[in-house]
Amino acid sequence: MSTLICSFDGLHDNRVLRYYADFEAHILHMDTQTEAGEKVSVHFTGLLAHWFENVVQDNILFGMDEISVDAFFEQYKDLLGGAISYGFPACCSIEELRERMDREHIRVFVIDSSLGLCGFVLAQEVELQCL
Repeated sequence: MSTLICSFDGLHDNRVLRYYADFEAHILHMDTQTEAGEKVSVHFTGLLAHWFENVVQDNILFGMDEISVDAFFEQYKDLLGGAISYGFPACCSIEELRERMDREHIRVFVIDSSLGLCGFVLAQEVELQCL
């Protein structure tokens, strides 16, 4: 069973200019810039939760992949095991989270870092726009 669903081209070595989450609208938006100065915006909709670590002033992305839900639970089992009792991400148990992700068609987007920001976004859709 493959855990990688797809990789998103166009984000390798992009610098993160800004990101913000609108919890009422269930969106997360990230603006990035290529080494050539072109802007690429990443729009997540149907946002359930996100988790970023190592956020610094000059974050540089390595890339973003969509992985399977099974791979997500395996890769982040330690984080989820410690955080789920505090309501992150938005459920009371691992089983409830898995059921909710299935019911709401939540996908898993893993952001890898060359420098700084890395983590994951749980959302229904993602769209990349070159500006």
